[in-house]
Amino acid sequence: MPASEPNHPFLRVQGLSKRYLAGGRWHRRVHMAAAIEIDFEIGKGKTLALVGASGSGKSTVARCVTRLERPDAGQIWLDGRDIAQLSRRDLALVRPGIQMIFQDAVTSINPRFSAAEAIEEPLRIQGKNSSERRSIAEEVIQEVALSPAWLDRSVMQFSGGQRQRLAIARALTTQPKLLVLDEAFTGLDLSTQAQIANLLLDLQAAHALTYLVISHDLTLVTNMADAVAVMSHGRIVEQGSTRQIVRDPKHEETKKLLSSAKAAESRLARRAGASA
Repeated sequence: MPASEPNHPFLRVQGLSKRYLAGGRWHRRVHMAAAIEIDFEIGKGKTLALVGASGSGKSTVARCVTRLERPDAGQIWLDGRDIAQLSRRDLALVRPGIQMIFQDAVTSINPRFSAAEAIEEPLRIQGKNSSERRSIAEEVIQEVALSPAWLDRSVMQFSGGQRQRLAIARALTTQPKLLVLDEAFTGLDLSTQAQIANLLLDLQAAHALTYLVISHDLTLVTNMADAVAVMSHGRIVEQGSTRQIVRDPKHEETKKLLSSAKAAESRLARRAGASA
C-alpha cells in the first residue's frame, strides 16, 4: 500500500482479530474473542468514532491500533506501512507518531509529577535535554489553552478537564499524526466535554491530525466524527458517514445506542429544568 495521499486512507485496519485467555484454572481456560475481523479506514486529518456498549471490543481495537498489544491476525496500515507485527525495535521508531489519550488522565500521568514533568516525560525518553524539553512544554501547554506559568504545579492541582488538557499536551510533544482517544470524554461534565471536543477540532485543523475516537456514547461523538463504526460482541456491525448512521441506522445495536443516548439527554434536560 503506498504512503498516504489525498485519495488513500492514512489508517487502514484489515482483518484485525484479538483473543484473550479467560476462565479459572489453566486446564479450564478458553480463548475468548475480543475483536473479530475488524475492517475500517480513516483519511488523513479525519475522525472515525468507534462506538459500542461496554465489552463490545472497541478498547481492544484501540490498544491493537496503538500497538500497546499485538493483534493475533490482520493488518494495521499506518501511512502506508503495516505496523501490526513490527518488532519492538522497529515499533520504537513508529510509536512517537501514534499517541493514546485515556479516560482518566490520572491513570496515565504519575500523580506525583508536576505538569512540566508529565508533559516532558516522552521527551525525556527520547533523550532531549532539559532546555529543549522545557521549551516544547511551554509551547504545547499553550496549545491546549493552559498557562505556561502552571507548569510547576502538581498535576493533582488541576481539575479533571485541565488534566485531560495536560494529557493532550503530553501527546503533542512527539508531534503525532494519529491520536486514539479511548473514552476520553467520560467523567467530564457536558460543558467540559464540549470544550475538549472543540480543542481537539482546533488541534486537528492546525496539525492535520487523524483521530480514532472510542466511545460508548454515540451522540457525544457525532459533532466531531466524519464517520462512525458500531461494534457489538467483537465485531463491527455497521459503519458509514456520521450523518448516515445517525439519520438512518440499520443495525439493532446502532438503534439501541441512539435510543440510550437520547434517553440520557432527556434526563439531563429534565434535571436542568428542575434546577432552573
